[in-house]
Amino acid sequence: MERQRNETERLDTESKSSLPPTLSSWYIEDDAADLFTRTNFYKVQEEILASCLDMQIKRMSEEVDGVTSFEIKDVKVKDKIFKVSVSKDHAVCSCKKFVMCGIVCRHSFCGLKQIGVTRFPRSLLLNRWSKIAVCGSSSDMIYSDYFKMEKVSAKLMNIWFDFRQVLNKAGVQMDVLDFVHNTVKELNIEVGNKFWLVVFFLKKITLLL
Repeated sequence: MERQRNETERLDTESKSSLPPTLSSWYIEDDAADLFTRTNFYKVQEEILASCLDMQIKRMSEEVDGVTSFEIKDVKVKDKIFKVSVSKDHAVCSCKKFVMCGIVCRHSFCGLKQIGVTRFPRSLLLNRWSKIAVCGSSSDMIYSDYFKMEKVSAKLMNIWFDFRQVLNKAGVQMDVLDFVHNTVKELNIEVGNKFWLVVFFLKKITLLL
């Protein structure tokens, strides 16, 4: 126990007193090095490097309300296309690595890089992996943080895929597209005033189509 405690203290001191070397020219890696503990940064760094070297973008949508959708091929995974939705401050991927492990996946990093993000999204930084996790945070708060982000990521993915399905059903029918667009604008106002939830909007469109 004493040896384990000493090793933990040594790693904590190392993480706080120095930064690990970065291997890419992408500023998000430098930001991650400043945020994550040394051990977890190396996991993130592996995903960042893979996003630069092993990803092929098969499809990229137009940005809608700050969100861009991608279909990405990982050259090291045979016959698999990953669906990714990214914004300046969040990312959701069909591989669900973040949901399962709390580490942003290479597919999400690929999307973030494509839209020019250079600052690591704080919504994807779990307290338990950060350098300040032990400062003023109980274990209950850490696990609560993880499960909250797990639910948020899963919900965002479901909402975005449902919305894409609505647009696919609308096709090129201008009257339906106008209805969808107007409903989105109305929803934006209502959600801002905390009167409606996104699920009501999705059900409304789905029933119409």
